[in-house]
Amino acid sequence: MIVNKSMFPLQTGFGVISKMQDKFATLQMQLGTGMKAQTLSEMGRDLPVSLSVRSRLSTIAGYNANIDTVALRLSFFDNALTRFDKIESEARNSAVQGQYGTGNINMATISDLSKARLDEIVTMLNSDIAGRYLFGGSITDKAPLPTTNEIMDGVGGRAGYKTVVTERKAADLGTQGLGRVQADIDAATPNVVTLSEDGVHPFGFKLSTVSTTSGKVTVTQPQAGTLPLGNQVSFSFGPAPDDQIQPGQTITLGFMLPDGTETQITLRATDAANATGATNEFVIGASEDDTALAFQSALTATLSDTADTELAAASTYAAAQNFFNGPGEPVLRVDGDPATATALRLATPTDTIMWYRGESPAVSATGMGRLSLANTGDTVSLTENVPVSPAHGFRITNAASTSPGGGVAATYTGTEPAQLSVQFGAGAAAGDQVTLTLTDPSGKQREITLTAVSGKAVAGQFSLGANEQETAANFQAALSRAVTQAAADAEGNPRQSVNTAIEDSGRVNYGMQANESGYLRLIRTMAAMSAETYPEIRNASDPDAANLKPAKLRFDAMARRQQLELSESHNAERGSIEIVTMELGVAHAALKAAGERHTNYKAQLDNLLSDVETVSKEDVAMEIMALQVRLTASYQVTAMISQLSLVKFL
Repeated sequence: MIVNKSMFPLQTGFGVISKMQDKFATLQMQLGTGMKAQTLSEMGRDLPVSLSVRSRLSTIAGYNANIDTVALRLSFFDNALTRFDKIESEARNSAVQGQYGTGNINMATISDLSKARLDEIVTMLNSDIAGRYLFGGSITDKAPLPTTNEIMDGVGGRAGYKTVVTERKAADLGTQGLGRVQADIDAATPNVVTLSEDGVHPFGFKLSTVSTTSGKVTVTQPQAGTLPLGNQVSFSFGPAPDDQIQPGQTITLGFMLPDGTETQITLRATDAANATGATNEFVIGASEDDTALAFQSALTATLSDTADTELAAASTYAAAQNFFNGPGEPVLRVDGDPATATALRLATPTDTIMWYRGESPAVSATGMGRLSLANTGDTVSLTENVPVSPAHGFRITNAASTSPGGGVAATYTGTEPAQLSVQFGAGAAAGDQVTLTLTDPSGKQREITLTAVSGKAVAGQFSLGANEQETAANFQAALSRAVTQAAADAEGNPRQSVNTAIEDSGRVNYGMQANESGYLRLIRTMAAMSAETYPEIRNASDPDAANLKPAKLRFDAMARRQQLELSESHNAERGSIEIVTMELGVAHAALKAAGERHTNYKAQLDNLLSDVETVSKEDVAMEIMALQVRLTASYQVTAMISQLSLVKFL
């Protein structure tokens, strides 16, 4: 028998020792680092799990970074909205009717205080975080508003708000200073006074109501006059003594003002013995003609006084509505010579400061997308607002009706301003339909169809009434709802203009636009209050002088409008500071909930990753000790085998 080292394969022994040495080195690395492997290739079958978990953790880290960024911006919004709400409260308390302050100090300072508040508002709306402007919707690379001085005074030949106020006041006042109305007596009927609007236009006083406490005076309600005049009313005075107006009896007229508010003037009849000389007082004459003449004089004087106070304040606020345009509305200016103007025109960026340069919807639910409804008994009309703007609001592009019995007839007029007119007759029946097409500035069309039903109507329907007039009223209400809904759909939600992913299937919306109603009311009001001044009181020696009464009445009119604009009654309006605060609160809650979910999920993933990638140092130490024993034994056995020979074997 041949005995040699081939019976004891040393190469195999050395290979085992080498593997144990590699294992020993790996265990030492694991003991030092706590990790199973130094490279991905060494992970073995745990590699897919490790890669998947690490990818998920990276995604969560990205979401958490988004949450931190949005939380910072929401914190800024919260501070800004809190300040806006406080400014609103301060402004309401700074100007109160009848509270002029010692020496009329409140009147002297209100303009400067309002200007300071406006400047603070503009500054906050133009604030940025890390170069990102937050109040311009998705337009974040530039300030959404010009500076306060540019807004108020204009720049580079472009008109600011003060210029628009001057134009609007002149347009509303008219050449005679009576608010674009005139009181006339026809020589053929000297006992009749006729008060007429001087044209069909949006300026000045608009007759709305007339009443009298005297049964001896015949009054007519506002009705269309002979063109070019607008609406008119008349007052017919009866003859003395039986049909004559009596002392103490009154005549009251109601007017719509340019800013949408209303005012009244009341004229009181008196006899010569008790006359006080008050502007709104007229002396009963010896004849009905004399009484009419006295009434005309008192009416003219009262209109002049009211034009200098109530109308002036209304003009300032109307100018704010024209200049500080809201969503879906253009900036408007008086067209032509203000004193004789009969229309507004679209302002352009070359002649007027555009106060807001951020993102804004082209159509707004407020105002039904720049469409107006009217009802004249059995006929309902929907008309585009003038001046028509190609960049704002809906255009009526088509309309039709389906009525087998001929009881519903729709007429479409495509010339500017386009109009839909629907007339109802006795033949209106269930199933009759009216369809119109509205097109927004982007070219997207929305079709609205309203169907007549005999019972209770739901969305897309209108109820047939007992007569044509009732059916028309029901159709008008249904059309108003349908068009408003279409405008709301086109407008969208400002919050959705900016959004961020905070989890796989969740995004948080937190966009903000400086022309939303809450900010818009603040800006309009502060601008109006700062533009209106009271120079009469600055050098007055007697703060209670009679000649200061017009200024005080103008202050009262401005203060009343400020109270109305900043009233808490607007809190429920879409875009109000309170509603926006609530919506951002929802966003903040979503952030917090997502953050908590990520924290919990990350903890689970960290545990899983630890199980896959890390080792127990105690277990590794025990393995090292066991391996050391085996390795030592292997060294000894291998050394002994390497010394074997035939001689030693024998």
